[in-house]
Amino acid sequence: MNKAERILIIVALVVLIVIVTGTTWSVMTGSRAKKLSREAVPATVAAAGVYDGIGRVRARTRDDAGVVIVDIAFPYDSSDRQFREELYQKRTDLRKATQDFLSTKTAEELEPVNESTVKAALRDTLNAMLSLGRIEELYFSEFHVAR
Repeated sequence: MNKAERILIIVALVVLIVIVTGTTWSVMTGSRAKKLSREAVPATVAAAGVYDGIGRVRARTRDDAGVVIVDIAFPYDSSDRQFREELYQKRTDLRKATQDFLSTKTAEELEPVNESTVKAALRDTLNAMLSLGRIEELYFSEFHVAR
């Protein structure tokens, strides 16, 4: 094996390591899910900023008929530093409140036809936890009940 072949093998290994590391990082941080949740918000609304820190939430339905999976995003004024910090500080509480809310619903109540009702009630639940701003509209990039 000559010197050129060794260099070529080393370069190929480095490229392979970079690809594997990048893919692993993407899967572990949920980068794809965050991108999808941002894309669920209409571009005209998203201009001010999109909060997707709650992420994908899974909860068992009240009737144990299935598991509901929802990925939440909502627009907010990203220039409002205090509200942005409140969202960051309360993201685990918001996530827990979302799980608790969804687990009080039956699979039938979480059908896609009821999505707007679920969004409105969940928005009100989350707004009750916030003091420095309000969520006007929720967007789901993923919303289904797995039975």
